[in-house]
This record gives sequence, C-alpha cells and structure tokens, in this order.
Amino acid sequence: MVLFNYSIRYPSITFVKRLNFFLLTLILIISGIVFWQPAYAQSGADVEIDALEISLFPEFNRPSMLVVYEITLENAISLPARLTFQIPIDGQLLAVSNRESDDSLTALATETSEFGQWKDVRFSSNTDQIRMEYYDPNLIKQGDQRIFVYEWLSIYPVGTLTVNVRQPLGASQVYTVPSLGEPITDADNNVFFSRELDGVPSGESFSLRLIYTKDPANPAFPALDVDPAIEVNPTTQGRTPSPLTVVMWLLTFDVGVLVMLGLYYWWYARNISNKSERMVQGVGIANPEKQVVFCHECGMRSHPGDSYCSNCGTELRRSSRSNAATTTQPRINHPLQ
Repeated sequence: MVLFNYSIRYPSITFVKRLNFFLLTLILIISGIVFWQPAYAQSGADVEIDALEISLFPEFNRPSMLVVYEITLENAISLPARLTFQIPIDGQLLAVSNRESDDSLTALATETSEFGQWKDVRFSSNTDQIRMEYYDPNLIKQGDQRIFVYEWLSIYPVGTLTVNVRQPLGASQVYTVPSLGEPITDADNNVFFSRELDGVPSGESFSLRLIYTKDPANPAFPALDVDPAIEVNPTTQGRTPSPLTVVMWLLTFDVGVLVMLGLYYWWYARNISNKSERMVQGVGIANPEKQVVFCHECGMRSHPGDSYCSNCGTELRRSSRSNAATTTQPRINHPLQ
C-alpha cells in the first residue's frame, strides 16, 4: 500500500547552464566594480583642485569649440602628482602644460585611453598650476543658430569654478544656461561672459548650455585675422612665388620654345632642303642617261639611255641639259628605222 506519492522534478540541463552563466557574469561585473572603484579613489583621494577656470572659445579658429583649462591644485599636494582628467571621446587634445613661476609653459607628456563616452588623459604634474587645451567638435549648427553643451566630469573635488565664454565674431543673441551675467568687453574689443560659480564635488558633473546666432552670409560679418606661423621672407621654405613671377617664367619659356623652333626651321631649310635639291639636280647633270623620259607619241616609259621609244620607235625628246650633255655623243640609228 502506497501512502504518499511524491513527484520529484529535477531542473533541466539548459536551465542549469543558463543559471551558471548568469551567476558567472554577475560575479565578473561585481569584481570589475570592486577593482575599478578603488583605483579611481586611490588616484583622487589625495588630490584636490583649489580653483578651476574653464574658458570656451566657440569658432575661434576652427568650426568647433576650443576649451582651455587653468587648474590650480591645493598647496598641500605632494609633487610630482599623477593626475587624470576627462575630455569627450571625440575631442582633440592639443597640449597639457605646467605653468611655471615666471608664467611660462612647459609641455607635459600625456597618455590617453578611452572609457565609455570619455577619453582619460593621464600625466604627471611638477607644479600646482596646469594648463590644458583641447578641441570639442560637438558644436551643433542649425542654420544661423549654434548650440553647444559643455560638461565637466572629474574625480577630483573643485573648490572654486569660474566659467568664461568668448562671444564669436559676428555672433549675436548669446545666452547660456546657467546664466553668466552681462557681457564684458576687453581692451581688444573682445566680448566675454564670465561668472564664478560654486564648487563641484568629486564624482559629480557640471554642464553649461550655450546658444547664439551667427550669420556668415552677412556682409558686415568681420573676417578673422590670419597671422603667419613663422616669419615669411624670401628664404622661407615652402614659400609660394608671386603670380607675376610665375607669368614671367611662363612667357620666358614660351619665347625660348619659339626661338628653338625658328632656329630648327632655318637649319632644316638651309641644309636638308637645299641638299636634297642639289642631289636631284646633280644626278640629272652628271647622269643625263639615267633621267626617265616618256614618249611624246604613245606615252611609253623608256629605259635609261634610250634614244628611241621601244614601243613606237619615235625619237625621244630630252631636256635642254640632257641634250647639251649628249651633243658630243655619236647618234645611233634605231634598228627599226
């Protein structure tokens, strides 16, 4: 007699494999977070930014955004310091420099690596003042309107944050979110918007939205000044000659070609043509018997030296030179006569 009937079902092999794969993936993700977070925490634990000045130059000398950082570290930091900053993944890093006590800049060696939507820039700083420059191509153009969203992301806390935006030449209706106040005009008639904002804790981001209008088709739009990278003089390498110099060289070349053609034609007419004529005339005078003569009666071509037509027997007529050359020769009667 059976008192109880248990129906035991074991999980399928497919379910077990999926469960093991899920657990393994979860363990790997947790391990990556555990090992990654301390690396960043260790690199930024003893680094604090006392002051950060962000300067944005839209359409400065390229159709993009030039971003410049002026970074001042805390005085208590031990130097040299190993630092890491983030820029957009499609940003073009220009330079990272130390600002020396005499306000000069010393270039630093950098290492970059991609991480998500950001590019990590790592370097060692020997001073507490750093200048960093890069181009951000994410300037959106919609007709005459320009839109740019800037974002600061750092693992270091920032005590004082200052944002400067230079108004592009020919731009109007400039406004930012958050607002940077009223425009300021410097000694060079450049218009800036500037404001000192609150600090940014480590791990948090700061964003700024910039919108302005610019119409390059406007005839009143001022052109950018173009300055040479180096001094241009007659000995500068790669210097392009003036158009007048190129034209003069072309004219000189054409005249030379014409002179050469004229000399060749004169030489050809003087030597080749005259020589050919003299050869033909010389053959006729020296060898009158080799001249080809056609019979004036039947038109039959005679052989060299014939005096009578071999077809009709008519006496052949020769030129005056041939007659003069053969007057001394005895006349031979044709056998048909």
